[in-house]
Amino acid sequence: MNTPRKPSNLSNHFAFLDAAQGAIFVLEVGADGMPRYVKVTKEWERRTEVAAKDALGKTALEIFGGWNGERGLALHLEAVKAQTESVHFVTIPFDDRIADFRTTLRPVFDDAGQLTHIVGTTEDITSQRERDQALELNKLAREEAEEANRAKERFLANVSHEIRTPMNGIMGMCELLSETELDDHQRLCANTIYNSANALLTIVNDVLDFSKIQAQKISLTDEPFSLRELVRECCALLSRHSDAKKLELVFDYPEDMPSSFVGDMSRVRQVLLNLIGNAVKFTEVGRVSVKVSFASGADEMPLKIAVSDTGVGIDPAQLEMIFTAFEQVHEDGKLRGKGTGLGLAISKALVERMGGKLSVESVPNEGTTFLVALNLTPTDAVTPKVGAGQEIHSEPTENVIWDSRKIARTDASLAVGKGPLSGRQILVAEDNKTNQMVVRKMLEPTGADMRFVQDGLEALECCRNQVYDVILMDLSMPVMGGLQATREIRLFEKESGRVPCRIVALTANAQPSDTEACFEAGMDGFLSKPFRKQALIDILQ
Repeated sequence: MNTPRKPSNLSNHFAFLDAAQGAIFVLEVGADGMPRYVKVTKEWERRTEVAAKDALGKTALEIFGGWNGERGLALHLEAVKAQTESVHFVTIPFDDRIADFRTTLRPVFDDAGQLTHIVGTTEDITSQRERDQALELNKLAREEAEEANRAKERFLANVSHEIRTPMNGIMGMCELLSETELDDHQRLCANTIYNSANALLTIVNDVLDFSKIQAQKISLTDEPFSLRELVRECCALLSRHSDAKKLELVFDYPEDMPSSFVGDMSRVRQVLLNLIGNAVKFTEVGRVSVKVSFASGADEMPLKIAVSDTGVGIDPAQLEMIFTAFEQVHEDGKLRGKGTGLGLAISKALVERMGGKLSVESVPNEGTTFLVALNLTPTDAVTPKVGAGQEIHSEPTENVIWDSRKIARTDASLAVGKGPLSGRQILVAEDNKTNQMVVRKMLEPTGADMRFVQDGLEALECCRNQVYDVILMDLSMPVMGGLQATREIRLFEKESGRVPCRIVALTANAQPSDTEACFEAGMDGFLSKPFRKQALIDILQ
């Protein structure tokens, strides 16, 4: 039977350790070279759940047994052999927990320089380990969430691109069809196709916007713009809806109020079109009004825009969910299903992103008022932007009532060879046959001389052999994409001393980052698909 070895008298030298705080133990190296416990403090007993009487005179293997005991003895023997300070991490399973310890072993030598004892200090790092694990798990979860968001963004961007490409064919051909002789039934069918395609495009844009808002990737710009003209423009644009329903659409913008403010014009426009469009949509009789007010110094959000209607109203019990994504509070079959249910959620998020507040008041069967409160700085010191005339062209995506008769062109000046682009050399880099046909048919009456290529490499070769006035460049093409082709063309022009030609992106990649990438590559303009014929002609002129 293996009886515990009594500690030597040398262990009395370590009696003072009882006064020290911390889990401390002393190992004595016996004549057989085995390190045995000769002193343990109360804190060591508490942490290891081993009483001193059960530890003194024993090795780690005899105390703890099993794998932990074997590893503990191995570490002690390693310290005896190395005779230098060392740090080890030990895990001990208890009945109700698993504890982690960091143990430091320090050798003690006698006057002759012989190793006699090892003093160990043990620190419980369980909470630190658990905290580190929690942080690591949180980091992994965050990385997984970010990767999921990136994957979702890539998916939505790809879906948007894939939808916009055929949509350009549908809407472009509808516009070209409208320029032919149609009877009333045919014209109604063409209008229905165009409006349905435009509604689908609105849904795509809403989903993309909502995804960006969720990912907190909506960026704002602060530039002066004319709020007076912006409100007027939004009301004029949606007056076609109100006129069709015989509603009165009015806006009240006091003459003594500042006309221009600093903020993000496009986002304010998006919110106004959404609110005014909703008001017209859910109002069958009466009026829709837009009232703007500004009370300087009155409160922290002095600019107020109230959009009121005399429509169906909203039940008080449903006001809480009015701004919830994908929710539509109207159960009426005629009203429910008009849209994605994202419009108000997007509007509220945009207003709050601008530091403002969007609220609603409503009385069932009497009407609803949405109030936008913003803290925009008034300015009349510089010429403000308005909603048109910008270099970057893109089509409005609100669901408008499109009348093909208003855009049908019969002017003889657009005959081939006599049009506004007569004699212009235009290179079109586009791999989609349908979109090639749309561009060809739209530009043929302008007199432009067009050449079509399938990819960016062909475009580059054409530019090396011929001078073009304008290049319409798709971004996503086989062999070589539009961005790389543009960079190569700009490099060739620089090296050859040729005057740079105008390069315009003609693409279904409609994200702001795509616009930035195009201009960074050296392009001069940006037209997103689907586009209108006049927008294409304008950007070429």
